Amino acid sequence: MIQRIQTIYLIFVIVVGYVNLWQDPVYAWFTANDNSNSSVLMFWHSYAGEVRDGNALYAPDLLTAFFTGVMMIAGLVAVCSFRHRGLQLKVAWITLISSVLSVGVLYLRYFLLLWSQSNYSGKFGIHFLWPHLFIIFSALSVYNIRRDERLVRSMNRIRTQVVHELLGQHRD
Repeated sequence: MIQRIQTIYLIFVIVVGYVNLWQDPVYAWFTANDNSNSSVLMFWHSYAGEVRDGNALYAPDLLTAFFTGVMMIAGLVAVCSFRHRGLQLKVAWITLISSVLSVGVLYLRYFLLLWSQSNYSGKFGIHFLWPHLFIIFSALSVYNIRRDERLVRSMNRIRTQVVHELLGQHRD
């Protein structure tokens, strides 16, 4: 189970997804050009208003948390289904799709806030890198599961050819 590299990739996706849900890091922030107010986008929360004075408007965004939760659960199921590569491949595809949707929601939130406020300027934080790593490591796990499946099929084909050759020699 652990000796396969796709398991390491999926465990990385699960652990970092859990940390992002637990810590809820800031991935983007906005300030008005006249410094009148500011907004902060977090992984599954948003804060708007004058954060310096403590007057903040809180808005949860559970869509990102939902896709991250689906990604983590699908990754865990993919790790546990290592004996069934067909099922593991399907669940790894679900992990990849939910990580792409999670990043899409983060971009959507960023650009909707940027376009709705004409006097805002926005910046991405370093924590915006983590969701992109979800996509990369999910894609690598799908690739490696497919590669393992091709390897097993080729070994079965070689084994079948060898058995047929041995059986054919004994019939003579």
